[in-house]
Amino acid sequence: MGKNKPYIFEIEKIESILKERKPKKILIQIPDGLKKSFYNTLDVLKEKYGNVEFIISSDPAYGACFLAEDEALNLNVDLLVHVGHTEYYRSSFSNVVYVGAYSTLKPSTDTIRSLVSYVKSKGIEKVGLSYVIQHKPIVNYVKNILEQESLRVLMGKKSGYVKYDGQIIGCDYSTAVKVNNYVDAHIIICGGYFHAIGLGLATMKPVIKLDPYTNSFEDISKNVKRYLSVRYAKIMRSLDAKKYGVIVGARKGQYRSELIKLLIKLIKGRGLEYELFSAEILTIDVLRNIDRDNIDAYIVTSCPRLPIDDLGEFGKPVLTPGEAIMVLTGNLDKYMFPW
Repeated sequence: MGKNKPYIFEIEKIESILKERKPKKILIQIPDGLKKSFYNTLDVLKEKYGNVEFIISSDPAYGACFLAEDEALNLNVDLLVHVGHTEYYRSSFSNVVYVGAYSTLKPSTDTIRSLVSYVKSKGIEKVGLSYVIQHKPIVNYVKNILEQESLRVLMGKKSGYVKYDGQIIGCDYSTAVKVNNYVDAHIIICGGYFHAIGLGLATMKPVIKLDPYTNSFEDISKNVKRYLSVRYAKIMRSLDAKKYGVIVGARKGQYRSELIKLLIKLIKGRGLEYELFSAEILTIDVLRNIDRDNIDAYIVTSCPRLPIDDLGEFGKPVLTPGEAIMVLTGNLDKYMFPW
């Protein structure tokens, strides 16, 4: 499937909208890692629809929570095309279409069978199966081989921010959590470590990453334990905090008003102080610029992965919402991730 193309884009979905709605100006939002792969598709669209003005957003697209709706409104476009993620929330910009971007790679049968042998050697018989959306086309292929090799495979029903059974995103592992009490370990189809680490933190069960890009598998359970030890160190450093900086997501998809109210209530309930900050894009340099001497710890309410992945080297503890709730309620025994 698509040997010469790393990704297949749902170009027919875009064309259907072009024919039906006849937009004159389109903004296309694509994750950085997919932009260059999309350009061939863009050239095809330009050639077929020469009267349409296509604009590529150069800003990052971390997820559908980071939808470029304000950009679309400011540019006065007729349509916003978001590539690579499924819908996360109802946008205030009315004309949005979500376009799939699917990897053309899949792990070999031999690789999956080797994974099964490894899993069985650990005494594991029941596994949860999860995936990121780019690998949805191969989920049944992987599941069938796992079951043929006598593993019991469970996939959680869709809920929360995800659209499909078994799908996970960086802030929502609810499909895996639903089956967590019934499995011995989790297998996730993904590249890199971002989603696999999150799955481990959310479930506290062994996680094996099946990587279609490298045609390999890896038990990342030790990696998760290392992350967990770092997170607990930051939690413990926060126990004596007198004042918190609460960072609010300025993007609509990352603005969590009820969560912010809960955190403020917990902070006040302990007789502590807080200061509010807002940020669309939060980096370690941004955090350094807003930092105040009298703030002892920060809580990021926009995205629970920022404290773990991007802000871990900051000099003061930067907590996820779940970690902050652990600290403010004194319930430290069970790690809470993400919310």
